[in-house]
Formats: sequence, C-alpha cells, structure tokens
Amino acid sequence: MIKSKDPFGKSACEAEVKILGGKYSALFFAETPFNDVAIEDDTYLIIGRRGSGKTALSQYLSFQKIKPHPLYIEVSRPDVYQELLSDISRKASESRPAAVAHLKRVWEYLIWSLIAAAMGIGRSDSGAAGIGMAASGKLSNFIADAIRHLVTFFSEPDSRSVGSRLELLVEEADLDHIKRTATEVAATRPIIIAIDTLEQYDIQNDALMNALAGLIEYASDFNLEFAPADIHLKLFVAGEVFPHLQESVLLNPLKVVKHPVYLLWRPRDLLRLIGWRFYRHLSEAGLLPDSVREIRWDDDDDVLRRMWAPYFGKTITNDEGIVEDTWPYVLRHTQMRPRQVITICNNVANRALREGTFPTFTNAQVVDGVQDAALQLAGEVLNSYSSVYPNVSRIVSGSLQRLQAVFDGVELDRRAKQSAPEWRSDYSPSNFRQLVAELGVIGRVTRGDQSSEFIDADFEYALTDRLDLTHRDHCVVHPMFHRKLSIVGTRGRVIPFSSRRR
Repeated sequence: MIKSKDPFGKSACEAEVKILGGKYSALFFAETPFNDVAIEDDTYLIIGRRGSGKTALSQYLSFQKIKPHPLYIEVSRPDVYQELLSDISRKASESRPAAVAHLKRVWEYLIWSLIAAAMGIGRSDSGAAGIGMAASGKLSNFIADAIRHLVTFFSEPDSRSVGSRLELLVEEADLDHIKRTATEVAATRPIIIAIDTLEQYDIQNDALMNALAGLIEYASDFNLEFAPADIHLKLFVAGEVFPHLQESVLLNPLKVVKHPVYLLWRPRDLLRLIGWRFYRHLSEAGLLPDSVREIRWDDDDDVLRRMWAPYFGKTITNDEGIVEDTWPYVLRHTQMRPRQVITICNNVANRALREGTFPTFTNAQVVDGVQDAALQLAGEVLNSYSSVYPNVSRIVSGSLQRLQAVFDGVELDRRAKQSAPEWRSDYSPSNFRQLVAELGVIGRVTRGDQSSEFIDADFEYALTDRLDLTHRDHCVVHPMFHRKLSIVGTRGRVIPFSSRRR
C-alpha cells in the first residue's frame, strides 16, 4: 500500500517548495495559460484569489526558460513587512493622495535597496548605511530591516516635511547609482523581482491600503521605465482585496492598472494540471501502466481518457442518486482553483489508501471525498474574507441556512435582514448582495431553472469585474456551500463554470 497522504501533491505551494527545494521545478506543470504571459514585459500585476496559484507562479519565474538564468529576487513573507509599512503610511500624511505619493517614494527606496543587496553592492556603494542585510540573509527580512530604519527615520524630530525628508533619504541612498549598476547587470542577465502581498487585508485600515496602493502605483512606473532594460517587477495581489483597491483606494486605476493577469482557470487546464500531478506520483511509485507513458499534455481529452477516467471512473452516481460525469462533478464543487481541486482529489485518494483500492477510487470514495472536502473548502473561502468582512462566517451561515438552491433575487433582501446584527458597520441589503456575490456563494443563473437537469450560472470569482445581483435575477447557491448551508432542492446539477471555457 502506498503510504503517501498526498498523492496529488500538497495543497499549498509553500509546503511543496519547503519539502522539495530545488526539485520543485520538476513537479511544476509548465503548460498553464499563465506561465508565458506572466513573464512578458507588459506584465507587472498578477491578481488571484487564495489557492489560485500565485505562489507557484512566482516560483516559476525563478526557473522559466524565456528569460533564462535570471537574478531572481523574491519577497515572499509579506507578514514580515506590511504592518511596519503601515506605520510609515500613518506618519506620511492624513491625505490619501499625499500619503500614496510619499509611499511610492518609499517603495522606490525599498525595492532598489533590495536589488542592491541582491547584487551584492556594499553599504558604502549603496549609501544604505544603517540598514544592512538581516543576519539570516533572507531578503524578506532585509526589507523588514529597511522599513524599521525608515520608521526610525520618520520618528526622529525634524522640522522638514515628509516629502523633503524622503528626498534626503533617497539622495543618501544614491539610487541613481544602483539603477545604473542594475541596468549594466541586466544587459547580460535579466533581473526579476517578485513581491507577494498579504492574502488578507482589513479594507478599513487606511494606512495598510495606502501602502498597497503606493506599491501598485510604483510597480506601474517601474515597469514602464525598466522592463525595456530587462529589469522586471512582478507584483502578486490578492483577488479578495483587489476590487476594493480599484474602486476606492487607487487614485487613477486606468493609469496604474495596465495589462493585469487574472488567475482564472479553465476546466481543461485544471484537468491537465491534476492529471500531471497524479502521473508524477504514479510514475514515482511504480504504479503507472506502460500504456500511459506517453500522454499528450496539451490535449485535455487525452488526459481525461488516460489519467482521469481509469482511476476516478467516467461517471458516478452522486449523493442525490443521479448519474453524472465524474470530472464535472468534482469541478463543480470548487471555485476553479488548483488548491481546491488538489484538496478534493487528495481527500478521495486518502479514502482509497485506507480501504486498499488505491490507485483506483470507488463511487462512494469519490462522492464522500468530494462532499467532505467541499465543507472544508467552504470554510476556507469564508476565512479568506474574514478581514475584508468581519464576522463573515456568521453573516453567511446565519442568513442563508436552508435556502433553496435556485431562487429569485428578491429573496436575498429578505435574507439580508437576518444578517444585520452580525455586521459591525456598513450593513445594507446592497452590501449583503455584494458580499455573497464576492465570496462566490451566490451566482446568477444564465440557463435553466428549478426543474432543469442542468443549471448554468455565472459567479464573480470567474470574472474580472463585479457580479451585481439584483432582485430581478434568478440566483443559485454554489454547490461547494450546499452541505455547509443545508441547501434544499439540490437535484438540479449546478454548473458554476461556462462550457465555453472548457
């Protein structure tokens, strides 16, 4: 019996990188639709919800072949520096435009100091005396030390304005020298800086939101000036918070948000990804039949026929006693993110391991594994918005229990009133509709009704814009939340992805 508890790999890229180290590149599936576009010169802003693959994509930048052997600089511990940066934001200005302008200058100082450290430019060369590399040598800690230096700098009594003090700091750091040196290095070896940001933000924390806005605005300027010189800044932003930034924080969204890459996965790409991971595991375990050694990974039909159906079965009988295709059954209990598909497949596989059927899975193992995993995944989605919407779990669970799977939009206003006591502030029926749409709990029916065998629906997580639900819409609850919310009338199969995107 195979003892691995994760035949489809870890659900978190950070864990895989920690375990595999330099071998992670062998596990990475190189044929997703985001890999090539992420490295393009125009790309500096990559947006994705939790579990959509931001960390995996940032790792790919270090070993991709389009810009080979880069000087790769990764800042992957945003928790180390974000709160410190918000301290600077609070000191910078009470006016958002002035604060963001100052914070752009702060980010310029930090990013170029980081590049200097990665290039090995000494303190005397960079002018960054008083900062130095962290004892651990990790760049995330270095940037935290740099910010602490800035906090101290702003805390010292000084009659000069914040803007004047920043200019003095930048002048002392001699950023022009660092930029010239970096340009010379990039002439023979590309430089890629990947900055990850927090997955959770309190959107009421103006200082923290200003700091993130300053980073996005500086990234836009940086890309225009330095991408042609083969110096690339790639900024990874949580999809949960980006709509709020775009609507309420960024001063000129049309100017600073250019060519964003949204990590929106298609069914065919998720199938190829999960098939590749299972192929790797079975191959290493000596369980891969000779007949499937050569798979056309660019052909999802071939992957479905040879790496999915023989193990999961082509069809299953679901918990409502209805026969349906197994792959869509699994997929419709996710919000189209790799982590969610991996979690479900590992849940199914672990049942097979315990019951001795691995690497094939019985009908009961698939159905029970999907349903149990969906309950966990629903909780994770709610948790990912706990900073954006305090009490979000109680707001959703307290108002949507035993809702019909398909219902008229006017019902949302009735349910909204039940959630009112759980809101700390800003309660309104429209804000409630925005919340349930934003989380992907409720979608808009595009085809079908309560009596239909299939019910197609649009959900906001699959869009690049808001899904504005109104009382005139026919609405549907996402299958991932059916068990958690005790949804009734579930015999119609809700398809929360467009067949056009297969």
